[in-house]
Amino acid sequence: MDDEDFLSYLDDYLESPVEKNPEMEGVRIVWERDSPNFGARHIWEKHRITEEEVEQVILEVPPCVEARRHPEHPHRTIFWGATRNDRWMLVVCEDWRTGDIRYLRPITAFEPEEGHDYWEEYT
Repeated sequence: MDDEDFLSYLDDYLESPVEKNPEMEGVRIVWERDSPNFGARHIWEKHRITEEEVEQVILEVPPCVEARRHPEHPHRTIFWGATRNDRWMLVVCEDWRTGDIRYLRPITAFEPEEGHDYWEEYT
């Protein structure tokens, strides 16, 4: 075994297996990547959160994840959860169904300074 193989095995060992959130099975994420006002570009430029982190909060089973309908916009869902690197954040998505398929379009994501208290007050 050479060094490259060893490092690959070590990485596989150290990474915990990802468990998919069964409630999100079949959900499709629709990314807007060019708008400075919402979507991937906005989330990265304004809050330094990656697409991968947003998808971890929505699609994986972190230590805790909650989802609620937006109080002022019933076609939006707000997720509160953590990334694999323990970044706790809110993710706001447009949420709709076409047939049996549920679609989520991330609008924004951010880490509130107040943490879970912000989540309880906001929603």
